[in-house]
Amino acid sequence: MNPPVKLIPFKGFNTMNKLLSSLLVAASFGSSAFAVTLPKADTTWEHISDSDKVTVYKKEIPGSAVVAFRGETTIDAPIAKVANVLIDTSRKKEWVFRIVEAKDVRTISQYERIEYNHTASGFFLVKDRDFVFHAKAELDRDNKQVVFSMKSVDDAAMPEKGPVRGWLDDSRYILTQVAPNQTHVVVEIHADPRGSVAKWLVNLFQKSWPTKSLNGIRAQCAKPDVAEHAGIKAYFEAPTVAKTQTAPAITKASAVAKKKPVMTKAAPGALK
Repeated sequence: MNPPVKLIPFKGFNTMNKLLSSLLVAASFGSSAFAVTLPKADTTWEHISDSDKVTVYKKEIPGSAVVAFRGETTIDAPIAKVANVLIDTSRKKEWVFRIVEAKDVRTISQYERIEYNHTASGFFLVKDRDFVFHAKAELDRDNKQVVFSMKSVDDAAMPEKGPVRGWLDDSRYILTQVAPNQTHVVVEIHADPRGSVAKWLVNLFQKSWPTKSLNGIRAQCAKPDVAEHAGIKAYFEAPTVAKTQTAPAITKASAVAKKKPVMTKAAPGALK
């Protein structure tokens, strides 16, 4: 009769289990770090197409014959790089559809300005359009978002001459970081080119604008010489300040010190 075989536990299994556990924990932390809520189109938006990686919607605006359009896509680039494409006016001719000129009229703050855009009509019988608008970026670390809002303004520095002055109403880009190198982008635009062009024709041509604009941003982000915006990159990489802090333990000595506070002379320039 053979002697009983003594089973020796294979320590590698413990090591493997620990490794798998570590990977699972890391994965869970990684997914929760980017557990964001994407801005969804509400019921007022009517879905009209899915093509070229862009989903397009339209919406009727009360009191306006011009339809608003919305486009959604995901771009393989960090949020700070996508934001920089929108911020860098000097390079908008590289990606904005039919743009002739783009410039900053006046800087209000780091993320706020008055901007001018001149757009070609594309038809010899139709005049070009231009827009003067207030542009502002708002950063939201909690929701991992940058929202660029745009609305036309009248500005004495840019009087109307040459192109027909169009009007941009309640328009925006919403950037949401979904991964370190991936950004969900929404554009909503309600632009009235004004002039004598029939509104049904305006709506027909503007229908393709969200797809052209978002894919223009995608192509621009793919260029190696397009950098991330330093300020926005630093903002989202900064550690989140804890909302609650643990109070220090109260000792007998500290309690005595509280009863008899020591008065000191304020330093020069100190707040009193």
